[in-house]
Amino acid sequence: MLSILSLLSLAAPAHAQDADTFELSSTIEAFPTTELDSGWWPEEGPVRVRTVLFAEGVAALEMAGSSVVEDSGSTTEQQLIPEADGGELELNLSIIASLYLSLDVAGYTYEDVIHEEDVALDASDIFEPFAFAGDGGAELSFPMDSVELFSIAQDVFPLVEVVVTADLSPTADVAYQTTVISSDWGDFTAAGQTVSVIDGGSTALSGTGNLASTLTLLIQGHAEVCITWVDCYGDFNFDFPLDPIDHTEDISFDTVTVNHTVIDSDSSGTADGDEAEATPKAGCATVSTRSDSRLTLTLIFLALVSIGRRRHDG
Repeated sequence: MLSILSLLSLAAPAHAQDADTFELSSTIEAFPTTELDSGWWPEEGPVRVRTVLFAEGVAALEMAGSSVVEDSGSTTEQQLIPEADGGELELNLSIIASLYLSLDVAGYTYEDVIHEEDVALDASDIFEPFAFAGDGGAELSFPMDSVELFSIAQDVFPLVEVVVTADLSPTADVAYQTTVISSDWGDFTAAGQTVSVIDGGSTALSGTGNLASTLTLLIQGHAEVCITWVDCYGDFNFDFPLDPIDHTEDISFDTVTVNHTVIDSDSSGTADGDEAEATPKAGCATVSTRSDSRLTLTLIFLALVSIGRRRHDG
C-alpha cells in the first residue's frame, strides 16, 4: 500500500524540460595577407641571401552545446549548456616565400630571385565553449613543427652553383572571446545564465565574438656559392626572425535554429476570480490548477481511508 508521501509525490507536478543541440560556426580572416622582408644576410659580402614572404591565415571556429528549456510550474527559462571540449579553432596558413641571391665574386655579379616556394600549414586546438568574455575567454597556442622551406642546388651561371637550405618555424597565438549568444528570448554573456521564455517552439541562435592573433615566423638555413675549378664562397648560416603579424577580427556566427516544446506556466486569474487553466502548447498536455487540487485531495482521502482500514484489521 502506498504511503501518503508516495501518493503526494505522484500528485506533485514534475518540472518539464526540453533540450536541443546546436553548433555555432564561422570562418574568418585570422591573418591578412602581409609582406615580410628579412633584409640581406649578411649586410655586406660577396654572397648574400634575402627572403621575402607573403603570409595569410584563415580561422574556422566551431562551438557546440545544448539549448535547454525548463518549466518549473511558475516560470519557463532557457539555458545554454556547452558541450565538453565542444569548441575548436582550426588555423590554415598559406605562405609564399621568395629567395633572393646577391653575388659578386670572381667577376660574376648577380642580384635577383632564384627560387619561390609555396607552403600550406594546418593546426587546430580545442577549448571549452562558449569562452564568454565575461568568463575570461580562451587563450590558444599553435606551436607547429618546422617545415622545409628551401632545398635548392642550382646554377645561376654556367659552372656557378648556388646551394641553399632553409627551414621555417611558425608559431601562432590566438585569444578568443564570445561577446554574446542571442536567442529570441534574450542574450547570454556568461556561463550559467538563464533567460525567461516568452513562447515555446523554435528560436534562432546567433552570436558574436572577437579574435586577437599573432603569427611569428622564423627562418634558419645555410647558403654557399661554388664556382667549378675555382672555389666556394659564402658557406654561412643565416637566421631570419621576421616581424610578427598581429591582427584582431570581429566574428559573426552563422544563425542556427533550435526547436523546443514548452509548457506555458502563466496562470493569472480571470476577471471573476476563477483560476485560469494553463494554455497548452502544441504537442504538450497540461493540467489545470483546479484539477491538480482535486487530485491531491482525492489521494489524501484515499490514503487516510487505507490507514484506517489497516488499523481496524490490526
